[in-house]
Amino acid sequence: MNVERSTDGGLTAWFAPVEVELLRLATSQLVDLLSGANDDNDLAISDPAIRRMLPDAYSDDPEAAKEFRRFTAGGLLESKIENAALVRDALANVQGVDDLLPSQTESPRTGDTDSHELVVIDEPAVLSWLRALTDLRLTLAERLQMSPDGEIQLDGEEAEFLNDLYDWLGMVQESFIYAIDV
Repeated sequence: MNVERSTDGGLTAWFAPVEVELLRLATSQLVDLLSGANDDNDLAISDPAIRRMLPDAYSDDPEAAKEFRRFTAGGLLESKIENAALVRDALANVQGVDDLLPSQTESPRTGDTDSHELVVIDEPAVLSWLRALTDLRLTLAERLQMSPDGEIQLDGEEAEFLNDLYDWLGMVQESFIYAIDV
């Protein structure tokens, strides 16, 4: 994966096809999770990943926290759904190198033209991508039963895959941040 800031303030990212599919699947699942929580208040309260994305405003006053959540959760969930859907939809329209003009097919840093797909993110969408990546990582951290110090409590093959995905999403997020900070 290679990420560069474009002249219009957006980002140009080159992903391997498997990375595009992985991001597409992860953001689709995030949209489903958030939409389900938006439709079902009990799910929003009971799912630890949703609670992690919508932490209590008043940790020492459960009644005030419940009231605050009642007025804010819907709007926050809608915003999170929009961010994840924007990423998912952008990935549905990714151009493979075969779809591009010869002058567009070379990845700027690697020169690789065979195994990458171009994702163009305009400036207004960059923050949506960063927010969706954060929500994906928060969800994975909760599914991994990650402690505040980064210790993973979940065992097994699923844990290894989820941890690799968590780390990779962190790398993508970091690449985006470095690119926009130039």
